[in-house]
Amino acid sequence: MNSCLLKELRQLKDASFHPGIDASLIARLENDHGIVLPNDHRAALQESNGVEVHAGYIRLFGVRTTESIDAIVWNQSDCWKFAWGDRCSGYWCFGETAWGDQYAYALEALRSGEAVNVYFLDALSMTSQLVASSFTEFLEKEFVRSAKDPYDAVIKQARQKLGPLEATSHLVYIPSVLLGGAEDINNVQKMNARSAMICNGDIATQLDAGPSDRAVKSVQPYEDESDRMRLRLVWT
Repeated sequence: MNSCLLKELRQLKDASFHPGIDASLIARLENDHGIVLPNDHRAALQESNGVEVHAGYIRLFGVRTTESIDAIVWNQSDCWKFAWGDRCSGYWCFGETAWGDQYAYALEALRSGEAVNVYFLDALSMTSQLVASSFTEFLEKEFVRSAKDPYDAVIKQARQKLGPLEATSHLVYIPSVLLGGAEDINNVQKMNARSAMICNGDIATQLDAGPSDRAVKSVQPYEDESDRMRLRLVWT
């Protein structure tokens, strides 16, 4: 891996780094899950086991850690992916924006040893977009650039309004833009990251499956059998 990439990030005042992880723990992850991470990604984890930039609003996950988001826990189906059906079940997420947009590899590529592209999964739809052909290219063209100057103007506004964002939190619009809420900084709030991903999935999948001739009358929060916060749409 081109080590100057992380060196460049270390020059930023609002970037956070963590002790690197031992190569044996990465090998254990790969053996347990039947995947092989790209060599440059392994090297990055050994240098810093997770990275947060732009005061926590853009992140790379760590592995077997409590200091940053743990990719192993985050990628378990019952963490949040279950709420999205099969939309993101074929991806291994390794980073994100404050909204919950995910940076991910296709699991099929990690399992087969094929060329490993990096995808951007939209937080409100989990639709995928190819952003880089390797982890190093992703760092160069997406992560480092966004660390210095995020694409999303509202992320900059939220940072000014809310301050640094802890790894356990996401940004959400209340009401959700999926339900007609305005993309206005005054509607932006912090929410537990896992709950935000689940709620976005509940809304998106129910809207897709809902009746085309009716409108959403209200949203009812509830806890499921696993004590996870969920949302139920009520139709007119």
